[in-house]
Amino acid sequence: MTSDCTGLNGAPLDGPEPDGAPAGRYAAFRRFLSRFDHRPGAARAAERPPGLPVRAMLLGLLSSRRQAHTRRLWARWLEPVMLRDPVLLTIADPLPGCIRVLDTAGWWPALSRRMDDLPATLQTRLDNRLADGALDRVLASPEMVDWAETLRDRSLTVLDALRTDPAALALFLEEANTHRMRAASALAIPGGVVALRPLDGADVETLTAALRLSDSWRALGGRAPDMEIDELLACVRGALADDGIPPEAMALFAVAGLYTRRDPLLGAALRALLPLPLVDSAAAWLTAHSEETDGGVSDLPLPGGGPAHGSDRGLRDLFEAARRSGPSLPTAPAQRLASPLAGAMNATGAPGARWPGAR
Repeated sequence: MTSDCTGLNGAPLDGPEPDGAPAGRYAAFRRFLSRFDHRPGAARAAERPPGLPVRAMLLGLLSSRRQAHTRRLWARWLEPVMLRDPVLLTIADPLPGCIRVLDTAGWWPALSRRMDDLPATLQTRLDNRLADGALDRVLASPEMVDWAETLRDRSLTVLDALRTDPAALALFLEEANTHRMRAASALAIPGGVVALRPLDGADVETLTAALRLSDSWRALGGRAPDMEIDELLACVRGALADDGIPPEAMALFAVAGLYTRRDPLLGAALRALLPLPLVDSAAAWLTAHSEETDGGVSDLPLPGGGPAHGSDRGLRDLFEAARRSGPSLPTAPAQRLASPLAGAMNATGAPGARWPGAR
């Protein structure tokens, strides 16, 4: 709940009633807050009760329910590809290019400790702004957009340094996994936290690549895990056709949608559209873990349903259309992968190691 009833992007969740009064579930509360509004034009000073401290207290109370404000601002870079399905947390094998929401509970504390006083400075600034505004609106402000860019740049500086220092990387991973396990212990994870695969060097490469490429996802206007299959394929084809988004960024985006739908036929269609090692590795892993047994059962369940049998006719039509159109990605970009996704696509934690199913 936010004090101005807005969504993640600051858009109102409800509108005015015909008579101009606030509408929605929080209408009464918003009318109550407006009595303490001290913005110009909100009310004449003579008519306004001396309740500004009450307004500040209420705003602080509402915002205090979300304490990790700096982490939330930082994690917005990863939101377009972030996966929330708890089933993905219990898979023992590494998933190429996969970023789960629980991972940020480990990454952010370990990263922020290596950013000197930047997180503390930002938190102080956030606290000051939250005294006069709702959280979502503050986070969407131009000032916080600039701070988010600073967090991303500093994160990449830290990660680039870690990747050249094995001892520092090992300590970083130990801290990240400790924080992540602590967060997992408070969740009802299927199979228990014992099954949680530790973050490793491959995950660091994926995080680095995602942060480096994340600015490109703004133009897509959505989250890959929320897209329907035909919408995801159309998004990939459109982005590649206008050459506005790097193929590597689309690979991470497409793979997030593939892990959400977990349909091998979708993987085949994405392979045709994006012939890149990351997509190939993710699709191969999915195929290997979705093969039908004698009873026709896959060991990787579909979201809210049965196994992936690849029998959906609509998806088959989409795959055939993608195959007939030929690869949408030119050969040159497909070979231009030494940076920044080489580690994310080919590593399993040790330099030079290959993902399961990678060619």
